[in-house]
Amino acid sequence: MVLYFIISLINVFLHIVRSILVIKAGKFVASLSNCICYTFSAVVIKFIAESDLMVAIIVQATTNFFGCYLAMIFCDKILKKKHNEEF
Repeated sequence: MVLYFIISLINVFLHIVRSILVIKAGKFVASLSNCICYTFSAVVIKFIAESDLMVAIIVQATTNFFGCYLAMIFCDKILKKKHNEEF
């Protein structure tokens, strides 16, 4: 279950970063990040399929909340750093 939690957390983090890259980056970076995210999602789906329903619900809810929160903090720091370097 710990591995499932970690992989799910990474998956959410990647998807949030991907969403931002699709908007802010070029076509190649957006395509590459999309490819990585959906390939990694296949691993998460495999873990979900092998888990008890309640475990899957708890892990997905927890990792979606914290993964999104952490990814947004990460992206804010990166974007602020990039913005400060431009000026």
